Amino acid sequence: MTRTIYLEDIPLDEAWAAFRAALAAAGLWQPMPPEIVSVAAANGRFTAAPVWARLSVPHYHASAMDGYAVRAQDTIGATETRPLRLVLVAPDVDDAPSAGAAQAVNTGHPLPSWANAVIMIEHTQPLTLPDGRAAIEIRAAVPPWHHVRPMGEDMVATELVLPANHQLRPVDLGAVASAGHASVAVYRRPRVAILPTGSELVAVETAAAQPPRPGQILETNSLVLAAQVAQWGGVATRLPIVPDRLAAIETAVRAAAQAHDLVLVNAGSSAGSEDYTAQVVQTLGTLLVHGVAVRPGHPVILGML
Repeated sequence: MTRTIYLEDIPLDEAWAAFRAALAAAGLWQPMPPEIVSVAAANGRFTAAPVWARLSVPHYHASAMDGYAVRAQDTIGATETRPLRLVLVAPDVDDAPSAGAAQAVNTGHPLPSWANAVIMIEHTQPLTLPDGRAAIEIRAAVPPWHHVRPMGEDMVATELVLPANHQLRPVDLGAVASAGHASVAVYRRPRVAILPTGSELVAVETAAAQPPRPGQILETNSLVLAAQVAQWGGVATRLPIVPDRLAAIETAVRAAAQAHDLVLVNAGSSAGSEDYTAQVVQTLGTLLVHGVAVRPGHPVILGML
């Protein structure tokens, strides 16, 4: 079969514009379809929809300190010279006790329904009253909601946690999970096939057992390209080396295109006697660009299958 050579020197901006226009015409110039993944597996992914809080954080009034839950009004008048005494109630008591009560709480514990402030344990003195009841002595008043994390302090249920098209960071995963989500909608990662071609190529994986002979070249570009694809959020598949035979390359490209969103054919793009990539693209689809005005990188091929 006679090879047709179309090697040109198209300005880079024009080449990119032609490729983008072809993608848009095919309905492909848009994000990948969404998929649902677990929050644990979502780091680095892009949200496909806004994330709304299902829960308030915290979802109850919580103590922000280890200490004692009290009514703020019961502490009014306490000073260093005239301390006040508050009687301790059992930890499981939620019904309103009489005035002058306190209940031991730890950081994160729910505040009793009757209390509205917390006194740090360091600012109290335990004692036993003459009638045998346990109590604490305080030497300063506290305002309402002192050392209390009110419900919804961090986020309120129905609040926007993250917008769409946001790249998830480790801290975002904590926010999404705290908002009550075990999974999140993200865009599917592009599937990229990397197809090295060249009869002179030798797989790196076999080089340790059998060093390359003169004229043979270790195939390393697919390693670099796969790492770059992963770095930019894609899923790369390194395919086996294909020799410089037109039929073999055409078969490999056709198979790769059926299972991937993008096929990177590495080599065979210039005008040599064994460079068949442009011809394969033209046979299987549309050759958009063959030759860009950049050096190195002149024999770039862009096409649609």
